Amino acid sequence: MADQPLPDWPAAMKDGLAASYVGLGETLFREVKERDGIEPLRPTAGRKVWRRKDLDAWLDRRAGEVACSQEANPWHRP
Repeated sequence: MADQPLPDWPAAMKDGLAASYVGLGETLFREVKERDGIEPLRPTAGRKVWRRKDLDAWLDRRAGEVACSQEANPWHRP
């Protein structure tokens, strides 16, 4: 799958495609998702998919970036 060019990444992906999306092999992706607590979406019984935006958020956290809603926002006054 990693060798196939894709014009756009889907909003939800199975394990193999999700692993390719984040640049990992499937085995390492399984280890990382268990270690980091990445949770799949379960749209139906027996099916799990990884949302692209959840994978993006995980990559941002790994890069030390935090979403504005999780970080102190200087414009927000409690």
